[in-house]
Amino acid sequence: MHRQDEIDAITRRITDLSEESLMLLSQYISFLKWQEEQWHSPSVWEDTAGTETVWVYDLIEHFHQANQAATDDPAGMEIKVAAATCNGIIRQAIWQHPPALGVSVLEYQIAAPAEIDILKMHFATGVRDGALLSEDNQVAFRVRINGRPLWSHLKGEVGWENFTLDLPSLAGQDIILQLITDPLGNSRWNWAVWGEPQVLGLVYTA
Repeated sequence: MHRQDEIDAITRRITDLSEESLMLLSQYISFLKWQEEQWHSPSVWEDTAGTETVWVYDLIEHFHQANQAATDDPAGMEIKVAAATCNGIIRQAIWQHPPALGVSVLEYQIAAPAEIDILKMHFATGVRDGALLSEDNQVAFRVRINGRPLWSHLKGEVGWENFTLDLPSLAGQDIILQLITDPLGNSRWNWAVWGEPQVLGLVYTA
């Protein structure tokens, strides 16, 4: 079957789909487009010249080992692992809806290998599709390392944003890494998610 014949066959099948199925198809097409862009672009792990990634700690893979807590009343807090759609793009993610009072804390205890030279953290922050955010109900994402603030970002709209952080040099040490979401006084529609978060260990090769 030629490419145009395949397209025509797919088009005929699409016309029979329901509105709900068409919406799901649109989301999946967006995901495939994003995935192809990742395949044809330089790896985010290779953006440091003269280094090689030798260790990866996947926060989704180790989610069951993390501790969950709320600094005040946990009512309204939801933390879990699931696929998340932000601006039509689907990624595996940690969902971390903050509580109505206080903030949500997801804490990992990580043993960093002794042989690494550099530590980085790569992830995306997102607010899931369907959330109605405004200036009154934005959500803050924060990262803490060993109790010290490392990074903070305020998000007031749906969609993904990618980040790569330089972490302190803690080779051979235990790391306490905390993912925090803060409703800033209004948790309504704070559908906060962390997309594909990983801690990376690199060594110098040059």
